[in-house]
Amino acid sequence: MMEEELLKVLVNGIAYKSATPEKILVDFSSPNIAKELHVGHLRSTIIGDTTCKIFEFMGNEVLRVNHVGDWGTQFGMLTASLFDEYPDFMDKKPNLGELKLFYQKSKERFDKDEEFKKKSHENVVKLQGGDPKITEAWKYLCDISRKEFQLIYDRLDIKLQEVGESFYNPFIPSTIKFLEDKGIIKIDKGAKVIFVPKQKTPLIAQKTDGGYSYDSTDLAAIRYRFMDLKCNRLIYVTDIGQELHFKLIFEAAKMAGWHIPPKTRTDHMGFGLVLGEDGKKIKTREGKSEKFMDLLDEAADRAYKQLAERKKESSAIAALSEEELKQSAERIGMASIKYFDLKQNRISNYPFSYTKMLDPKGDTALYLLYAYARLDSILRKAGIDQAKALDLSLIHICRCRRYAVCRSRWSPYH
Repeated sequence: MMEEELLKVLVNGIAYKSATPEKILVDFSSPNIAKELHVGHLRSTIIGDTTCKIFEFMGNEVLRVNHVGDWGTQFGMLTASLFDEYPDFMDKKPNLGELKLFYQKSKERFDKDEEFKKKSHENVVKLQGGDPKITEAWKYLCDISRKEFQLIYDRLDIKLQEVGESFYNPFIPSTIKFLEDKGIIKIDKGAKVIFVPKQKTPLIAQKTDGGYSYDSTDLAAIRYRFMDLKCNRLIYVTDIGQELHFKLIFEAAKMAGWHIPPKTRTDHMGFGLVLGEDGKKIKTREGKSEKFMDLLDEAADRAYKQLAERKKESSAIAALSEEELKQSAERIGMASIKYFDLKQNRISNYPFSYTKMLDPKGDTALYLLYAYARLDSILRKAGIDQAKALDLSLIHICRCRRYAVCRSRWSPYH
């Protein structure tokens, strides 16, 4: 009965549960340790979080995975620099300030100093071998980045579980052996590779020098996610430029028997770039990528200025304390960034505009928030308890015209 369905919506809210709930892993955000989150991470973080919310709303078990870049040759360089500059590191932990500056300084030295480069490579081997001293330094560097990332995630109310590249490193040798035993891996110029049908570019499971690559980690990860976590579906949220890479990974997983469609499903949720209003990549005055945190700060600052200007014409805003004004500006700024990104075509590049994003009259989060606040104010001034306002007994379905008229104590039809 239509009346019964409408009553369910009014009483319980909108619900759309999957007939067969699945275990879905969404891989998103994924910044690199020792580097800042920049504007390029904006879309992955927001689209990924929203995707998770949709599947959670539908009653699925959703794993929100932050596949951070916390492993690799750069940590040999960083740990070598750390012990050179702070020889008493094990007894007294230094305050490195911005880890990005420390990384840049270490990279410059790595490119110019052959002796330092040699020491960096030695530290990579030690880290992979579990050397206690180098491992302690690696953990310290990861913790600094982790705290910086969390500041941004907290402001956007993003929930993630960090499972970085280092987690999968122990699984790589057994993954490669499994693929060798299945006859999937071939030797090409000394490297162990996988040739996927109809694709010219192979996956490099193991490099000529015996080292592992980005491909190695993702092969171990997809095996673990399907075979150990028993996920039904994997969704990778990255820029559209990585589409071929994940196509190869997905096909290799099929060849290995880990991914068995339609029993399991994989998706690469690619997205376009965030550009400046001039149609070019967003850059700072120094020509560097815009920091994610700076983007959030600017949105909150502009929202604050708008609220401050409206104090003269709105008694409600004028009644807010300075702290309440800042809190409101923060909420408006964060909501505006999310909404502005989500309203775009996912696979297209789009120009980022604070003016359009914070337009109180356009298709923006600010307009929706103002509309909601105004409706709430009208009901409050009318002395209506919204929780008890709707009289469900007055609902009547007019079948002849195929629409429902909802009447309540505050309805104009009453």
